[in-house]
Order: sequence, then structure tokens, then C-alpha cells
Amino acid sequence: MKTYPIAIELTVWFDLGLNQYEVTIDGVSKISVKRTDDVLHTRELSTAETQLLLKAIEALKVPVTEEMEANPSNKASSSYELIVESAHFSLEFNWENVDVEASDSNAFESVVKLASLVQSLDLDH
Repeated sequence: MKTYPIAIELTVWFDLGLNQYEVTIDGVSKISVKRTDDVLHTRELSTAETQLLLKAIEALKVPVTEEMEANPSNKASSSYELIVESAHFSLEFNWENVDVEASDSNAFESVVKLASLVQSLDLDH
């Protein structure tokens, strides 16, 4: 199946800096990773990796959750921005680790799964 090109951008902020991931799903799918140290790593993705990404994108759900009470002891240690775009859709998700930890309904499960998958692809190079 030939799909329209899809772009995924994931930015992860944490105590020691940030990581930026850019994934392109197209004829030749690629991932680029840029860390706080400004070193850029790029590699092509296998067909199996591309299929995993497509399945995770198809499974995305909008996380609808209850508002958390302000609590100074609940300080976020990481923040995420996930953008998925193609010819027919554009999705943007923003969350912090405390949002996921406070959610009893697993509302963030699909976006966390895709973000984790993108981050794990960096380890395979």
C-alpha cells in the first residue's frame, strides 16, 4: 500500500536538555535525531520499522482527561510535543510526565506508545 508521505516530529524536554526526532515515512523512510549536544544522527528505517510506525499512527487517540489540581510537589521532569502530519491530517499533542502519571484512564497510552516507538528507533542505529 502506498500512503501519502507522513512527517512525525517529537521534541522531548528533560532536566539535562532536549532531544528532537524527525521521522519521514515515504518511499525511503528516515529518522533524524538531534540532541542537546547538536550532534545529528540520521538513518533509513526498515520496512518493519515503518510498518510499526504506521500502526501506531493509526491507533492514535485524543487524550481526554480531567484537569489536575495544582500541586507544587507534582513537578514535571519531562515534557513532550508530538506532531504528526500528512496530506489529509495534522495532529499535535503536548503533555508532561505528570499528566500520564495522574491519568487513571490510560488516556495518553496511544501518544506515549508512538513517542516511545520513535525514541526507541534512535537506539537501533
